[in-house]
Amino acid sequence: MRRTARLQPFSAAFFCVFAFLCFSSAAAAQVAAPIQVFLVRDITPDGRDQLVFIDLATGSETTSDADGDHYTLLPDAVLFNERAPDASVPRPTLAYPDGRVAPHPFIVPRAATRRIDWVLSSDRARIAWTLTDGSPSAITTTTEIARLDGTDRRVVFADSAREGIRAFPVALFDDRLIMDYQPDTLGDLTPFRQYAGLFAVDLVTGLTTPLPDEPGCFCGAAVSARLFVRMGLAADRPGYELRIIDAETGARRVVPPPGLDSYTQGGDVLMSPDGTRAVYALAQIQGFGTAAQRVQTVFMSVDLTSGTQRALTAPVDALLRPAAWTDDGRAILLTTPTGNGTWRLEIDDPVALVQLIADAVYLGTLLS
Repeated sequence: MRRTARLQPFSAAFFCVFAFLCFSSAAAAQVAAPIQVFLVRDITPDGRDQLVFIDLATGSETTSDADGDHYTLLPDAVLFNERAPDASVPRPTLAYPDGRVAPHPFIVPRAATRRIDWVLSSDRARIAWTLTDGSPSAITTTTEIARLDGTDRRVVFADSAREGIRAFPVALFDDRLIMDYQPDTLGDLTPFRQYAGLFAVDLVTGLTTPLPDEPGCFCGAAVSARLFVRMGLAADRPGYELRIIDAETGARRVVPPPGLDSYTQGGDVLMSPDGTRAVYALAQIQGFGTAAQRVQTVFMSVDLTSGTQRALTAPVDALLRPAAWTDDGRAILLTTPTGNGTWRLEIDDPVALVQLIADAVYLGTLLS
């Protein structure tokens, strides 16, 4: 009989201390005390969310109501798409730890805007955002970058009308922006983050270049300053293979499928902070759309140096997604796409268990 991994509970009362010890941050070296941020989804009867800011020095909490998605930590606030009843498109909004909520000063929808997506640089110093305008049969996108204070703002990519296809920002580096061409709305329906046609925008010249072997399948991927890790459908057997490409040397390595042929959904590839490892999720859905529907998730660990991989857990009876690495690279944090909770999974533990460490969704630590 197949062994199923257990979700191990962790005392929520100790979470602040536990998180502070395990998620070291540059904020800890600052004069101001670190402030951790959590999201509680659907806390009100009408389905509104709540942001919780916890001062780790005093233990004091402040909360802010929100009704949105795409919650992203800036150095001093949470940026999210606020669903306003009087607006046709969600408005980028900032929530601060002192309780203030305000529209973003320069990421603003236009009259024809249908959606807004963004990505931060790894140091949280710059932001790139894409306005998607027009009808589904004639979608246009405009992508800009700027420093968080609005300086050095400029358009870096403007796409002409496409039918059912939009551009989407993926990763922002010093000299290039990684974007993806993907079917409109499809990425919001899949259980994991996946990409269809990844390309790079040179931030100096403005030239666009497809990443190696792109476009590919609508599958998971991760990009660092040097490595490109791409899931793909294997040609000679069922399942996903992983292609590891070194952008500096051109070296390629292919990791064969892990043999979990019934796990037909995969994605959310995350590279470790030091670029030596990656994790991703595989899921299978049994009895889809019925009362007996069952979802199981397996988390895979990939050694990007040797090109080998192994399953971190037995199947987990839940749809969980890799959300972030801990700063020390020893574990990953897991969340669920629709509910609440944060789980921790040790990478080097041969009998790792998925441990619930918070009832809310951990978003991270403010830097100032």
